[in-house]
Amino acid sequence: MTQSWIRNVTIFAVGLIVSTSAWAQNKESKMLPYTTVDHPTFVPASQASFLSDTDVVIGVSSGGVAKAYPGAELAQHGVVQDKMPDGPIAVTW
Repeated sequence: MTQSWIRNVTIFAVGLIVSTSAWAQNKESKMLPYTTVDHPTFVPASQASFLSDTDVVIGVSSGGVAKAYPGAELAQHGVVQDKMPDGPIAVTW
């Protein structure tokens, strides 16, 4: 084998690796589909042992009704569709 042939194969291999890695980096990451939470159930705050003091929640209050939606659930599902005394709401993260 000649040295120029080996050099050409090496250049082709390096070019292939670089172009393949650039293609992989440009490929969009596949997003998991969100599944909305419809009609969530609630527990009194004193019974919410699944939450810790450092967990993030989004609070909504209307017509004397207060609800807390855990940020982790919103991150997982994207949207919670619920009702308040004034009508339907959608909570999103």
